[in-house]
Amino acid sequence: MGMSLKRRIKRAAAWALAFTIAVPFVSFGAAAAQESARETGWYAPKEHAGVDFSQMEYRRYELADMEAAADKLIQAAGTAGGDELVLEAYEELLDEVDRMGTMYSLADIAYSRNMDDQDAADETAYMRTLYPQGTDRAAAAMKAALDTSYGPLLEDKMGRANARSLRYYEELDPVLEKLGEREQQLILEYDQASSAEYRVKADGEDWTYERLAQDLEPYSDQYYEIQNALDRERNKTVGEIYRQLVQVRREIAGECGYDNYADYAYQSVYGRDFTKEDVERIRADVKEIIVPLIVDCWYSDVDYQALYELEPSDAEEILDLMEPYMGRMSGELGEAFSYMRRHGLYDMKQAEAGENRSGGFTTDLPYYGDGFIFLTLEGDYDDYLGVFHEFGHFASIFGDPAPSMFRYGYVDVSEIDSQGMQMLLMHYADEMFGEVGRSVEMEAVSDLLDSIITGAMMDEFETAVYADPDMPLDEMNRLFAAIAEDYGGLYFDYDGENCYGWDMVPHIYHSPLYYISYGTSAFPALRLWIESETDWEGTLDRYMTLSAAGSSEPYRKTLRECEIGDIFQTDALLDLDREIRERLDLPGVETKREAEKGETGIGAALNGNELKPVVRLFLGVAGAIAVLQLMVLCTGFVIIWLLVKERER
Repeated sequence: MGMSLKRRIKRAAAWALAFTIAVPFVSFGAAAAQESARETGWYAPKEHAGVDFSQMEYRRYELADMEAAADKLIQAAGTAGGDELVLEAYEELLDEVDRMGTMYSLADIAYSRNMDDQDAADETAYMRTLYPQGTDRAAAAMKAALDTSYGPLLEDKMGRANARSLRYYEELDPVLEKLGEREQQLILEYDQASSAEYRVKADGEDWTYERLAQDLEPYSDQYYEIQNALDRERNKTVGEIYRQLVQVRREIAGECGYDNYADYAYQSVYGRDFTKEDVERIRADVKEIIVPLIVDCWYSDVDYQALYELEPSDAEEILDLMEPYMGRMSGELGEAFSYMRRHGLYDMKQAEAGENRSGGFTTDLPYYGDGFIFLTLEGDYDDYLGVFHEFGHFASIFGDPAPSMFRYGYVDVSEIDSQGMQMLLMHYADEMFGEVGRSVEMEAVSDLLDSIITGAMMDEFETAVYADPDMPLDEMNRLFAAIAEDYGGLYFDYDGENCYGWDMVPHIYHSPLYYISYGTSAFPALRLWIESETDWEGTLDRYMTLSAAGSSEPYRKTLRECEIGDIFQTDALLDLDREIRERLDLPGVETKREAEKGETGIGAALNGNELKPVVRLFLGVAGAIAVLQLMVLCTGFVIIWLLVKERER
């Protein structure tokens, strides 16, 4: 899935931080990685089509195809003595779900490449609406077949847990279907509105975000005055779309028997084995422990200028750097990486002038047995971490043999795949990056600490809004300012008592209450990094156990089975703070930030070092970040209330 809020924010202001490129660091890794591959056997056998991405063609999926396959299974299950016929029809229906999901992914990849392409937007909107209808038809047919004499045969084929869930299945309610269509329409409106050009007048002149970036000195009084005016103008549009989404989601939750959308999302959409009250209990530790820790990381002996000189020329340079280390970590990772490159299963490049590309995500192409990485590079050192992150997702998809129908996709687990990969590659940071290796490692650590902070911060905001769904927009702006200030005021600009930056965080539009997953998953990824120092191979084995398991079990259960700690354990963040400080030789917990916050809420804490938290969210990215890819990655018949239905029974 996408990367952290800090990285997205920082990239918005990258124009103000650019340095001249000079150092070809790739040579370090290429020369050093001569160690033999590590032979392991974690991934289950899986068939891959071996088709180059360039040969995969999007064709609009028709619901009639799914209905025909569903009818075939029902008819086969109504005949006598037809085991082979029933199993054949069942496999065809699974294939049909895979094909539909793949067409959805291909449509969204095309849209993500150019979010101004109306035809691509229309196809994505079409697939977003059709996908739940298609899975609904498939699930209903499987349930009907399970209720026949062929039930034991099908249960043995699909697994007892999947059969049990299907038997509780209820077909998609027409009211929920209409609400879902309205929700997706508003999300597309947000995509367009978030990347639109906004214009204000100041001193008789027209100003846009683009002109602001080009013509004014950052952080000057005039700069902030015009930026706040632009932010207010944007907020009127995209903020209002959010208010409408909140109302639609309140209705969805009500139809599913919930008083509060946050409860509904936690339990039914994401199937979490922790509650919003559990998250509330760790917020104080995030504010009191993790915020000072990340600031101390930023003030450590990191050579930020050298980091910015560590600028890759293109994706192939990053992939060349990574490749020797994949097999050293695991034979399966080496195989997945080689396969990905051989078949071109990625689109990683910088946006060209005037090109409106989405952010970053990894999605499933289940019909081919493959995944795909989409990433818009920014031309700085964070591109390395971004590629590391997304390949963790790709490898888990590569190794997961389950049909997309039965991939439940617990997001709190899937993000450990990506963040864990990012952190384990820091074992080779010195080999990869030479003298800058420590700085890269420090940035990787602070990136995940940032995920814990922003995960808690965004979740606190969303939870409060859904608890009061009639909240006016101006009150939302004041609420977010107060919450962001509680987390150190490190990420956003303030307009008096208002803060507008929340309205450009696409997750809250595309996948509400998702953002906490970055925080919950960052903790075990950091634990893997800490433990790898003293038990490298054992830590790799725990990570590969997790990667091979996919995301079919919830967060706390998965981490117990993989013997990795979770963020809700007693004193978890206190212990993490101590161990990170010891490993990175940081000051003790009594260290306080020396600078006071300035007018904008970010203030002098940076003391002239803008490489860390910056002043506003990205301006040009339309925000898909492909959290919507969750609907593909987490495919299956787990339609909105299914998990809760089963839990109730």
